[in-house]
Amino acid sequence: MNKEIKHLLLISVTLFLIFIFIFNVYTYHAANFVPQASKASQIINRTRLRSPNINRPSEKWTYPNVNNSHIELIALKKPQQVLVINSNSHRVIYIVHAQINLPAQKSPLHILHARGQQIYHINGSRQAVSKNWLGISNGNYIETPVTDMNSHRVPHNLKKIPKVENTIQVSHADAKWLQALPENTPLLVKEGY
Repeated sequence: MNKEIKHLLLISVTLFLIFIFIFNVYTYHAANFVPQASKASQIINRTRLRSPNINRPSEKWTYPNVNNSHIELIALKKPQQVLVINSNSHRVIYIVHAQINLPAQKSPLHILHARGQQIYHINGSRQAVSKNWLGISNGNYIETPVTDMNSHRVPHNLKKIPKVENTIQVSHADAKWLQALPENTPLLVKEGY
């Protein structure tokens, strides 16, 4: 290669690296973050997210072990996500796509010992069936999206699922994993970051 092409290639690579650096700095400072976890852990887990799907986990990686960890959950209504945070290391260890049908709370709710395979919701003449539920204080639940509404099957699209009041609806795989959460795990519901 002649000298001019080498020089042009060097300038191109340098400009590309500068662009990547500026983009990362901008993303790091412009994005919204929860103060309970480090910014880096939140950025890393956002890059591992899949598109919402009722039959798949939210992230591409395997589920972390939550049995012996100090875990807290933050449900964000605006991006429709539940952040699973290790409170000892202040790191987001998993992000769950969710349909959050709870009002924002000033104080955290808590995960109860109550959990099961199937739950029925009856509201007037409306009847709904969900699976893999996990009890939350004040009569709330984390569960899969409704599978049957008034004895009719419901389409499996996480963005178009019927809302059930007092619930956080997550995919089937995420709901099964969340059932392993220890009792008294705090859950804070916020409007947004």
